[in-house]
Amino acid sequence: MARATEGIVDEALAGLVHQFADPMACFRELVQNAIDANSNEIDIRFTHEGGRLVIDVDDFGDGMDRRIIDSRLTRLFSSTKDDDRTKIGRFGIGFVSVFALEPDVIRVDTSRAGEHWRVVFRPDRTFTRVALPGPVDGTKIRIYKAATREQAQEFAARAAAAIAFWCRHASVEIRVDGRAINEPFDVPARCKVDAEVGEARIVAGYASDGVSRVGYYNRGLTLLEEASLEFPGVHLKLWSPVLEHTMTRDNVLRDDNYARVMEHARKLIRGPLRERLLAALATDVPACHRPGDPHEHLYAALTGLLARDDAPAAARQRPFVRTVDGGLVDLATLARAKQKERLWSAAAATPVTKLLRERGDVVIAAAGESALLALLRASGAAPTPAEEAWFAATLVPVSARPPGWPPLATALRALAGVAGVELGDLDYVGSPVARRVAVVQPSPGALTPLREADALTPAGWLVLHDGHPLAREALALAEREPEFAAIKLLKVFCLDRPDLSTSRAIALTVAAVEARCRRTT
Repeated sequence: MARATEGIVDEALAGLVHQFADPMACFRELVQNAIDANSNEIDIRFTHEGGRLVIDVDDFGDGMDRRIIDSRLTRLFSSTKDDDRTKIGRFGIGFVSVFALEPDVIRVDTSRAGEHWRVVFRPDRTFTRVALPGPVDGTKIRIYKAATREQAQEFAARAAAAIAFWCRHASVEIRVDGRAINEPFDVPARCKVDAEVGEARIVAGYASDGVSRVGYYNRGLTLLEEASLEFPGVHLKLWSPVLEHTMTRDNVLRDDNYARVMEHARKLIRGPLRERLLAALATDVPACHRPGDPHEHLYAALTGLLARDDAPAAARQRPFVRTVDGGLVDLATLARAKQKERLWSAAAATPVTKLLRERGDVVIAAAGESALLALLRASGAAPTPAEEAWFAATLVPVSARPPGWPPLATALRALAGVAGVELGDLDYVGSPVARRVAVVQPSPGALTPLREADALTPAGWLVLHDGHPLAREALALAEREPEFAAIKLLKVFCLDRPDLSTSRAIALTVAAVEARCRRTT
């Protein structure tokens, strides 16, 4: 009967040893036990000696006497932690996890109440307990495992990463090879809130990468970090002494305590965090909204809230969209401008945006397919790029016009049959006509629909692009041969026009020759 009982215990012990998906999780268990023993600091070191990896885990807590060694360290499930919610290792199996590393020897030195002990565990989990001649400050665990130097270095690197994951928010200082690995209990977010509810700490923010996560911690030790479907775009961390992991250590207990902590988190996210989102959107607004600007994930977050009809009431009235004149405008104003077909976007202030604003239109400063544009589309306020609809020209002052301009203008007006001819600059930021040699406008410099740029009409004005290389050549030629300069420009201007027939081109050339003859005879 005793032999059968031993077999059952061995089988249970083996199951407990291998329950950890990651053997490196044993370091979390050892840190947890050290914190439970009231240690304010924990030292973990990795060395290679005599063909073996040596792992030291030193705490400076209360230590153990023989009674504790016999009833807790060497006997499974005998733990006084059951009724103490401040100690998360309540199943009393944390130390057993060390055997998942398949060590050669484990040595535990400890002192308490004038007793000093060494317990040596062998691979078959049998142990020997001997008295030590002198005191030990806390509990010192040394683990030996056969390994080459390269294997030891690789193990130490993986272990350090695991310790940083499981223990980075621990409430006591933890050092790995002399370097503290503790990090503040926080989330990497520009827009975030935090709260303390009793002994629980909650921090939540809109993740800059847009990935939803939630992490659960007890005294800073990681219980679980997982994706979150409930809070899109939010990175949430929950620290509470009532949160516990399951016996298999791969999840948190979804009990009443868990439900209460989660409800506090919901209130924080649905209230203060969403209000903070609106304030963050209106702070440090970029001069021009572009893909990749720091507010991108915040725009995406608000887009999601609006799509779920879950946004704060003030979301459409808070000004946070930059206009080309440097001001800020709200979603409601943009939606009204869209309904009137008076909403545009541009990368910078231009002659076109100036004229659009003068007539009462709204022009936001935006370039590229940014998250802001997705938000505006979801809000019924998607702007039309100004350069896709309009063009304008900055007229060259009379004093700056070259000598060839007067004769060239006279020749162009006569040959094109237009109301007048002007000289202007078409090469501004975002200009859709920057490469054209000339455009047609209802009046020089006026705001003009792009579709009318080539419409030669008796009422139109032909504006020659001063910065175009062919225009410069024509202006130089016009001092001697204005008609030939004019016909050259008109042919280039009309080159892509489908309504320019061969007979029309010939007629223009004949008219130019006749005009030249009249001028020279």
